[in-house]
Amino acid sequence: MRLMRFFAAVMKAALAAMAAVPRLIWDGARWVARAVTGAPPAVAAAQAEAMAEIEAAAQEQAAPQAKPAATPAAVHEAWGRAAVAHLAPLPGQPPAATACLDDAARRYLDTLTPAQALRLASMEHRHVGAHLLGDRPLAALPKPLTMAEWRKEEMERLGAKATPRARPDAEPQRGRREASHRLAPAFAIA
Repeated sequence: MRLMRFFAAVMKAALAAMAAVPRLIWDGARWVARAVTGAPPAVAAAQAEAMAEIEAAAQEQAAPQAKPAATPAAVHEAWGRAAVAHLAPLPGQPPAATACLDDAARRYLDTLTPAQALRLASMEHRHVGAHLLGDRPLAALPKPLTMAEWRKEEMERLGAKATPRARPDAEPQRGRREASHRLAPAFAIA
């Protein structure tokens, strides 16, 4: 047991001596002697203070950016105001007035008849918003599209537009160069 204690004490002393000896480090264009131990206490305290200042500044910047969670009533009210602003835009109205509406809601509002639009605009904003969001459908008006239904209709509409049209001469086009140097079938020599 004594031998192990002696060996442990020798190792401890050797490690302490190695830690105290400066090491040579290549720093750009010359060898520099640097201590292996940590930074002096004054430097460590200054670094800790600087990090605390940086974290405090980051928290101050993050605090105004954090928005409180909107309640459903506030969302319904905002959507209702935006819908009425979309149905009856005022001169000089900023585009931000209708910014919260998505494309499905805009399309729904554009497809309403004047009588339906008037009926919708005469209701309270919170009821209009709840109707557009699908939370409280109004019996006197058509059901608004959900985003999924609107996407599906848009895909179908764009897919119908994207179908290739048949060429007048009904000849498959192999390549732009080949097709441009070939006579149309009506003028071909038989």
